[in-house]
Amino acid sequence: MATESSEPAESSDRLLGHQRVEQLLSTSLYVVSGLLLLFLWVPLAIIILLAFAENPVTIFPFEGFTLDNFRLALDSESMRSSLTGSFTIATVAASIATVLGVLASFALTRYRFRLREVYRTFGIIPMVIPGIILGVALRIYFQNLLGILPGFTTVVLAHSLYGLPFVLLIVSARLYTFDESLEEAARDLGADPITVFRDVTLPVIAPAVGAGFLFAWIRSFEDYIRALFLTGPNTDVLTIWMFSRIRQLDAPELNAVSALIVFGVAIALAIAMNVGNVTGYVAGTVTEEE
Repeated sequence: MATESSEPAESSDRLLGHQRVEQLLSTSLYVVSGLLLLFLWVPLAIIILLAFAENPVTIFPFEGFTLDNFRLALDSESMRSSLTGSFTIATVAASIATVLGVLASFALTRYRFRLREVYRTFGIIPMVIPGIILGVALRIYFQNLLGILPGFTTVVLAHSLYGLPFVLLIVSARLYTFDESLEEAARDLGADPITVFRDVTLPVIAPAVGAGFLFAWIRSFEDYIRALFLTGPNTDVLTIWMFSRIRQLDAPELNAVSALIVFGVAIALAIAMNVGNVTGYVAGTVTEEE
């Protein structure tokens, strides 16, 4: 009887011990996650605070708020030119990468051909090659072999190549889970291939296409290394302008531009959250059922 009564007590003690361990692990996970978020977001919060501070170098001692930093940034002709250049380059490059990435995704998911895996591998290589190597290689290729001098065209082509893997991976992953019977039903009803793509396929894969475009656009807009090797004297890029300003100890407009970029990305993500499930594809949280 003593043995029988001790067994439930031991089981209860083990259960209590497991519960304590689980609670400890759960608490530790929340603590680590909170510290990670602080580590990631505190620098951005400091930049935003300095953008509104009268002293653009340090927070302490805090001397008050001002909007002069934003006025200096908006009044800077070089900043406006660089912002326009980066916006134009990113938009053109992301558009090219999206078109080529969607076509490549259909080729990989819908057709079987020789060296298909090699084709897929070469499609994602630009994403993993170090930027300095890709920048040097493309500069030599464009200038010495094709005779294209560094400038707007070379940066657009380089960023298109850099953004292609992001579109390829996201769109091809969506096409692998696409129900092709929907297209077959549309063709059985007399729809031509263009109509099937426009009315059936594109609406389903549109969030993935949008996520790929968003990834390619951001990668182009924030790139510095590849742009450094491929820009010309008449090509203005915002990242290069920002690096030239960061060398100066007193650059209040730099903080303001950084804050404006953070606000712009936040607005873009807010819009993307309400257009299909673009942010879901960006974050990788979309499931096959969705």
